[in-house]
Amino acid sequence: MKKIISIIAAAALTLSCFSCSDDEKKKEEPKPTDTAVNEDTGDTLVTEPVYREYSEEDFRTVEVSLTNYDKEPPVDISFVDISGLDFGEKVPICNKAENVQGYYSSGYSMLEDDEEHDWSSYTDNAEKGVATNCCTYDGKFYIVVEYKPIFHGRYDFSLFRYDESSGKTEELYSWSSSDINDSYIETPVLANGKMFYAVCDLEDYSETAYSYDLISGDIKSIYENSGSDEVTRICYDDTGYPAMIVYSTEDYIKDTMRYDADTESFISVKADDMGGDVVTSNVFSGVPFYLVKPDDTAYLDMVSEYYRVSLSYPGGVIIYGDDKMFIVKNYTLIHMYDLEKMEHYILDVHDMGDIAAYSGGFLFLGSMYRDHRIPFYCIKPEFGIVYAIAEGIDCNRISVVDDKVVFNSLIDEIKDIEFKSSYISYGSNKIEKAYTVTVK
Repeated sequence: MKKIISIIAAAALTLSCFSCSDDEKKKEEPKPTDTAVNEDTGDTLVTEPVYREYSEEDFRTVEVSLTNYDKEPPVDISFVDISGLDFGEKVPICNKAENVQGYYSSGYSMLEDDEEHDWSSYTDNAEKGVATNCCTYDGKFYIVVEYKPIFHGRYDFSLFRYDESSGKTEELYSWSSSDINDSYIETPVLANGKMFYAVCDLEDYSETAYSYDLISGDIKSIYENSGSDEVTRICYDDTGYPAMIVYSTEDYIKDTMRYDADTESFISVKADDMGGDVVTSNVFSGVPFYLVKPDDTAYLDMVSEYYRVSLSYPGGVIIYGDDKMFIVKNYTLIHMYDLEKMEHYILDVHDMGDIAAYSGGFLFLGSMYRDHRIPFYCIKPEFGIVYAIAEGIDCNRISVVDDKVVFNSLIDEIKDIEFKSSYISYGSNKIEKAYTVTVK
């Protein structure tokens, strides 16, 4: 019987009716800032926010019903289609004669298939470039292109610049492994006028992170890790800026670092004592926010330099935070906490996407699952007003850059390997369009 084994490697967004807990009285809260009066001028001086501690019971719960709104959305949306651009081909080191049989046999064994195959036909086989990240900077599009073999290899990537007005595409930078044990770790990050990427020696697990300046082309080493007791990941925070997360071997966050443009390095923003294990974190306007699991409970605390709030659920990701509010996505629920009104808004978004961002008073939701092809949504969370602003979008991420929400839509790039009695179908995410959304 013919066998089909599929491998899809994911890359790496009117008034409503409320039901409220009206019987609960709000606990008297401290003022969000200290104030003092200047005796000479009589002016009121506002100092740093007062640190506050709350439990979820201190907030009035507001369950928000969502209502689709058919009128013109309060945003402008535009895109550029890059799916037709040709980025050429490269021969990865795993396809060299000395590596091809070992690499593919090892990867195929992970499919729990006992058959042995002759992979020599893949010797010097070239892999087609696939666009996996894209951003706009200085009026042009910068595109990360990966040349991925089947299975787990990350041996070649390039950076291209695309000028939409002229139609010209130019390769600016290329990285290729010179040894089968050398690999870049994840899809390079584009942010802050730079490309960030990290490479790893798979023998001793040492890592080095680099930055590439999109304009000057300068390359700098910005982080090194020589130990095997931790793993680093360069990623985006929800403000669109690069962050580096350091994980322990038990997958707990040991440190969170943000990129500092002045020193051109990643700087730790983790406090010494979180009162438990850090499950996840994010950085907004230079301020870190953490979801922490205390030792004596299964539920999480939101911790920042402004406040600590004990929550009533065991998981989630931080969508937004400042001194007056924060938003957590807990699986299919959005929790928004207003620390001025002392209200906790809950939105059920179970069929509206799995990635989110917050900007300009609106929540933006998209899906990372290729089979869903659901709309991209814009929501006014306090009122539950929903706008579908783009149809059939699969995203790789949603970020907020300055006052704009940016995301890329994805399609599949599929390849097949045929055998006598079976074939393998595998693919990767390819960017189709680069979108920009601006709140009016």
